[in-house]
Amino acid sequence: MTVWFTADTHFGPGGALGRFQRPFGSVAAMDEVLITRWNETVGRDDEVWHLGDFAYRVPVERASGLLARLNGAKHLVVGNNDGPNMMTLPGWASVQHYRETEFDGIRLVLCHYPFRTWNGM
Repeated sequence: MTVWFTADTHFGPGGALGRFQRPFGSVAAMDEVLITRWNETVGRDDEVWHLGDFAYRVPVERASGLLARLNGAKHLVVGNNDGPNMMTLPGWASVQHYRETEFDGIRLVLCHYPFRTWNGM
């Protein structure tokens, strides 16, 4: 099992194409490439910590379908664009706003937002 960290996938919004200069002709093409690349990298038994902004302005049914297509046990550390509907999707292994944990002997503080200081720095 491998543990992965990612953030700001921003599945769904057309604004992501321009704002983040994503090189796709459509939102559907963008979402499909994100899913394909995720699944080429993340194995079914891997663990993924998504540090916020999974999807934006996406109907809950569509967001749930996107999440279900992604490999791994997925944990959400809530971001500013993850509303109540995103936090209650059935595909999350856990949901939290902040997490202190340790991986391979390295202490980590997981949050979507930047810190000037943090516990154990």
